Amino acid sequence: MKRITAIPLILIFSFQIALGQTTITPVDTLRKLPRKPWVAASEVVGINMLVWGFNYFVSDAPFAQINLNTMKTNLSTLPVWDTDKFSTNLVAHPYHGSLYFNAARSNGMNFWESIPFTFGGSLMWEYFMENELPSVNDLFATTFGGVELGEITFRLSDLVLDNRATGFPRVVREVSGGILSPIRAFNRIITGEAWKYKPYKGNVFVHRPVGFSFHVGPRFLAEQENSRHGEFSTNVGLLFSYGDPYEQDSYAPYEYFRINAVLDFFSNQPICSQVNALGILWGKNVWNSGSRSLTTGIFQHFDYYDSQLRTKDGKLIAPYRISEAAAVGGGIIYQNKAISQNHLGVRTEFYVNGIALGASLTDYFFVDERDYNLGSGYSIKSYTGINFRDRWNLILSAENYHIFTWKGYDPDLDLSTVDFTRLNVQGDAGNARLGVFTVGLSYHSPQKWNISLSNSYYSRYTKYKYYDNVDYGTSDFTLTWGFSL
Repeated sequence: MKRITAIPLILIFSFQIALGQTTITPVDTLRKLPRKPWVAASEVVGINMLVWGFNYFVSDAPFAQINLNTMKTNLSTLPVWDTDKFSTNLVAHPYHGSLYFNAARSNGMNFWESIPFTFGGSLMWEYFMENELPSVNDLFATTFGGVELGEITFRLSDLVLDNRATGFPRVVREVSGGILSPIRAFNRIITGEAWKYKPYKGNVFVHRPVGFSFHVGPRFLAEQENSRHGEFSTNVGLLFSYGDPYEQDSYAPYEYFRINAVLDFFSNQPICSQVNALGILWGKNVWNSGSRSLTTGIFQHFDYYDSQLRTKDGKLIAPYRISEAAAVGGGIIYQNKAISQNHLGVRTEFYVNGIALGASLTDYFFVDERDYNLGSGYSIKSYTGINFRDRWNLILSAENYHIFTWKGYDPDLDLSTVDFTRLNVQGDAGNARLGVFTVGLSYHSPQKWNISLSNSYYSRYTKYKYYDNVDYGTSDFTLTWGFSL
């Protein structure tokens, strides 16, 4: 437990230092990182060699036993749909991609220039660093997810790093920046910037308004029809927002984003149970009238929901599980600010996305480590927040994910006898919907602490082409205490 919570605590302390700083770096002190494409490319190769070396020499992983024959086989084969577990494909691979992206970003590449490095790193890994056939879902998840998580972590590291700091605060900042962007930390170490004092902070980006909140408390998750057999967990959440979608006329990539991560401890729940990230790729403030404003844009989305419960007969089941690792779409954000203490402030968001790569829980397809279907589809999301007197907040949200799986398998096939390394399918033919409906009420004190009560309902309906359809409902209640910066 200590090892798991150490990273969030370091980041909280670091952000508290960074966000508590009132001085804004002038534009003329912004630092443009030296442009080193060949160094970036060599670091991408080095990342792959380092990860492969760990798999080969430390983990003794069978897939790391590579040679010229395995490379030749991979190069002569089209990508397939692999059978790795849910968290590996939908969290670990996007994080791996974020390292490639940060290698480019920290060597002077801009947002768009860093994308080919991310895709190139994924290609190298799939074709040369494993003896398994290259995976089409890994190429999507590593590239799209890596771009989003990479830009977010790179910008977050830019907030905490400060070349003017000395002593213990400098150590905390450098360690935090290294946790957020390990490759940037590596470059700062080899160039000596990690300990050099300079009379300016050294931001790469123009100052943006930021917000950070942390909460912890009990969460009770249960099947809708069997609430007596639910279970409690200790719920820990981190929410970070960057930029203001109303302060500018137009927006470059990720000048506005937010990321929410939820962890569950001391239960059968997966530790990482939820991740939601949203970043603007292009945006424009199209209407302002007094306290009201409207912004529209193109947004990149990354969403991940995972769960696990122990049923009354002792079995562990996953009532819902869904992800959109590669999703882009349009959205609008409306705000009516409170103009007096007794005035209600309202904020509404609406998004429609196309999902290039998604995943959903299956009830039938269990092969190797796969217990989910892959596919593509769309998602629709709406959020409404009502603020009263800058103290009380009522939040209503509705999300609908619809994933279609078209590359299925013969329903007469006995999956227990199949060579999964040659079973190139997305899963069960059909489609899955997951609706996530949340209502929450919170009180925010003048001292920055808050208390919140929320209820979420997860509605899963999976329609199978060859099997019985499944309709499943799960709900949770969460009571948390936290603080905001």
